[in-house]
Amino acid sequence: LAIFKFKPEQIHRFSVVTDKELSLVRGANNQWTWLKGSGAIDQVNVQSLLNTLSMLHAVRWVGAATPPHAFEKPQLVATFTTSPDDKALHKLTIGGAAGDGMWFARADEHEGTFVLSTPDLNAFKLPLVSQSSPSPSPAPGTNVTTSPVAVPTP
Repeated sequence: LAIFKFKPEQIHRFSVVTDKELSLVRGANNQWTWLKGSGAIDQVNVQSLLNTLSMLHAVRWVGAATPPHAFEKPQLVATFTTSPDDKALHKLTIGGAAGDGMWFARADEHEGTFVLSTPDLNAFKLPLVSQSSPSPSPAPGTNVTTSPVAVPTP
């Protein structure tokens, strides 16, 4: 039940739209740069998303009939290209819950609706901006002090 059959490195440009749009393009030396978005790119999460997208499989086909409300408000739309001229465009739309931890989805190059697993959905929702973790520091208002040591008198 393959939806897409590509190698991750064949993906030249991609966009993920949830409540906001993030778009990246592969540049020289296979480095990703922002088309829409800002901040340090989380390369590990980008690679996870590409791995999932490039070899996406359906859990099962639902068929030509789309269940009511499945795509009324898509929770995620992913588009990507597999050619340097960006003409080979592919689109995945993820809609509502299908029950049992599954999600309704459709791809432009396939007729009908299929079901996607939650782990696949989660890969599409990974943060693409690095979450910089600040170095630990003492909590505000805490003072590091030592107790005075009593010197015994002879």
